[in-house]
Order: sequence, then structure tokens, then C-alpha cells
Amino acid sequence: MQAFWAKGYEATSLADLMSATGLHKGSLYQAFGDKHALFTQALKRYLDEMLRNKNELLASAATPLDGIRAVGHGMLDMADADSACPKGCMAINSLIELAPHDPEVQKVLDEHMGRMRRSLLETVANAQEAGQIRADRRADLITTMIMTFMSGLTTMMKGPISMADAHQLFDAQLDALI
Repeated sequence: MQAFWAKGYEATSLADLMSATGLHKGSLYQAFGDKHALFTQALKRYLDEMLRNKNELLASAATPLDGIRAVGHGMLDMADADSACPKGCMAINSLIELAPHDPEVQKVLDEHMGRMRRSLLETVANAQEAGQIRADRRADLITTMIMTFMSGLTTMMKGPISMADAHQLFDAQLDALI
């Protein structure tokens, strides 16, 4: 996962994968099939970790709005956490690099985004019911805006936006929505 996250699919060589896994070429292919199959498994692992982290943050939050804030900040932290990897989100990086021409990766990402969206939509609706988020905007619209903004922030963290600025921008955007 780290090797693909660090370089992307195309730039990750067989030597990179052997180094990351500790396996020789034959063992690597025997264990995973081919590079694409290994990438798909690594992407699914990343997405599962992201979903697990999100669910834990939502479950441990005092309120739905606190959960939304924790998830947003947690995603930003995850996109910048490992100095061995480029800044950014592996899911968004894969969406840009592979999904336009790789139906299998597109399907994996679509399923993940659907799970994330449904969970966040439920949390936004709960926050609206609790009076923490304005109710004059549809919950699905607010959810889409949050997800779109998060994707943009994690992408911009690869370049001109610092971690501190990303956190401030997330808070400002969320405050504007609520």
C-alpha cells in the first residue's frame, strides 16, 4: 500500500514492490497474481482503513457535528501523516491516475465513495435533526459539498496548501455550511 501511495500505480516498479513486501519476483506473482491485482488489494486495504477510521471517529464523537469535524480533520491528517508518501489521499490519487481508464479501479472507488457518502449523509441528517446544521439545505447537498471540499483539500495538500491551512479551510467551509 505504501509503495503505491508513494509513487502511484504506473511509477511503482517491480523492484519497489519486492522491496516493500520482502518477496522475490516469483513469490510476489504467486501471492498476488500481477501488479494490477496487488494494487487493487492495496487500494481496498487503504479504503477499508479509511472507512474504519471514519466509523471510529463518528462513533466516539459527542455529537453528529463533532463527528463530521473529526472525520474531516482525520482525513486531512491521514493525507499528510506519512513522510514516506506524497501528500494527498491514495483514493483521490487513484481516482485521477487510474479510474478514467480502469473500470475495476473505478468500481472499487465508486463502492467506497458510496459507503462514505451514505454514512456521512446519515450523520449530516442527524446533525440537522439536532439543530447543529441548518435544515434549510438538503442533507445530500451538504454531504456532497463536504466530500467535494475534502477531496479538493487533500489534492491541494500535494502542493500549495499546508496542513495547518487545510485544517483552517475545512473549518471555515464547514462553518459556512452550518
